[in-house]
Amino acid sequence: MYSIEHLAVERGGRTIVSGIDLSIEAGSALQIHGANGSGKTTLLGAFAGLLPLVRGRVCWRGEDVRSAARQFRRELAFVGHSNGVSDDLTVQENLRFSALLGETGGHSGRNRAARAREEEVLGQAGLLALRHTRLHQLSQGQRRRVALARLMLERKPLWLLDEPTDTLDADATRWLTACLDAHLREGGIVALTTHRPLDSGRHRTRHLYLGGNGR
Repeated sequence: MYSIEHLAVERGGRTIVSGIDLSIEAGSALQIHGANGSGKTTLLGAFAGLLPLVRGRVCWRGEDVRSAARQFRRELAFVGHSNGVSDDLTVQENLRFSALLGETGGHSGRNRAARAREEEVLGQAGLLALRHTRLHQLSQGQRRRVALARLMLERKPLWLLDEPTDTLDADATRWLTACLDAHLREGGIVALTTHRPLDSGRHRTRHLYLGGNGR
C-alpha cells in the first residue's frame, strides 16, 4: 500500500540518504533509527513528499505521490518536530479548527458523537482539564500531546511521525503506544523516527537503521 522505491535524497548538494527500497503493508509499522545527523528527519520529509528526490519515488496505493498529491495529502497525517498547532488558540479550538479545514470530516466538531469522541481523546491524552487553555500557556510536552490528539481524531490511514515521543513523559508515551496499537489493528500504517524504540508489535514492525552525517 505504501512503498519507497530506490529513493535517494540530497541536501545542500550532498547525498543525505540513498538506496532506500521498502514497502509497508496495511497494519504495519516502520521505525527509523539513527544518531543525530544520520538523516532521519530528511528521510521522513521525503516519505511525506515534502522534499525533491534525486532518484526513486514514493508511492501510495500504487500511485506516485507527486502525481497523486491531492489524494495522498487527504490520507496522510504528518507530525514533524514542529507540532503544527497554534499557540493563540485553545486546545479545543486547535482540534476543531483542524476538523473544519475540510480534510477531517467537516462537521465533526459540531455533532454529538464527534464531541464525545473529542472528550474521550482529550481525556486519554491528559488534556481534558486544559481544553479551554491557550497553547502558549502549556509546556512543550502538553503541546506535543495536542498535536498527537489531533492525529487520533483525524483518523487518517497513514501516519508519519518525527520523534513523536520527544518531550513526552512516561504516561503520555504509554498513551501514544496504545494509540499506535489501535491504529495498526485497524489496518493503518505508521512510519516514525525515534531515538527510543516504541512497542508497535514485533510481528508487524520493521526497523531501518541509518548512519552517516545527514540531518
